[in-house]
Amino acid sequence: MKNLKKFYQNNRIYCILMIVSAICLIVILTSVIIYFFSQTSSSVYGHRLDDIAEHQVDKEIEDLKGFFDSNDKVKYSSIDKRGKIIYVVLDVNETLANEDVQSLCTESLDKLTKDQKEYYDIQFIVKRDGLNPYLGSKSAHKTVLAWANYSYNDEEEENQEGE
Repeated sequence: MKNLKKFYQNNRIYCILMIVSAICLIVILTSVIIYFFSQTSSSVYGHRLDDIAEHQVDKEIEDLKGFFDSNDKVKYSSIDKRGKIIYVVLDVNETLANEDVQSLCTESLDKLTKDQKEYYDIQFIVKRDGLNPYLGSKSAHKTVLAWANYSYNDEEEENQEGE
């Protein structure tokens, strides 16, 4: 104890700085640990889905599934809700024109309430044998569907031109 007291008296400033540094290091490590553990324990979506319970859509998804399954133009349908996005994957007859696909998807939106259409984004992926997928999307903040015809050939040609 005498040696410790003597060391402290000879190196008082360094001892005080070491104690302050140790306290700062403990505070920093504790903050970092708390920050990373709170990040892993929270939802993947953060607070964006806090009010999703007020906008349940499970019954309407079943209605949509029934609508597509009862349509003779649709071979297969799959509907998946992830967060605030509803993904609708359709496999339709290859003879179905793009206008008919648009009409079918627009008509299916009638199965959702106005509140649900304003809360959820909706993505349509329409597949036809031998043709490129036809994609449609409706943002929660928009009232119309936007359509795109993705082409595999364009992508392959761009890759070949770049070489």
